[in-house]
Amino acid sequence: MRLTHLLTTYLLSGVALAAPGENLELLNVGGYAELASRPNPQNLTIAFIPSLASKLLAEEKRKGSALTESEVLAVRDNSTVTVVPGDKNRLEEVQGYKDVDPNSCWAEWQALRIQLVGP
Repeated sequence: MRLTHLLTTYLLSGVALAAPGENLELLNVGGYAELASRPNPQNLTIAFIPSLASKLLAEEKRKGSALTESEVLAVRDNSTVTVVPGDKNRLEEVQGYKDVDPNSCWAEWQALRIQLVGP
């Protein structure tokens, strides 16, 4: 079963959000800031679906001007994400593109933004 099909099926099945403070577990769903703060002993990957880049672009279009650093971080932190098996490279292989890294999203968004909408 393809990872994207598995995630879509799981997300549409009414899964409860992850409980705060527990270890990160496969297919947890919740806000990025909360899930990223959890212990990750299984070395799982937090996936933005849709991608963080697409969420940032949509927010910038909605706003009508460039996002500030605090706005970029707010989009990242408030985005609903899910936890998937494997590492980030495997996720990028399945997606077919490299998303903005949430750990360096301001700098990466600035570079990607120029490619998407210009300076």
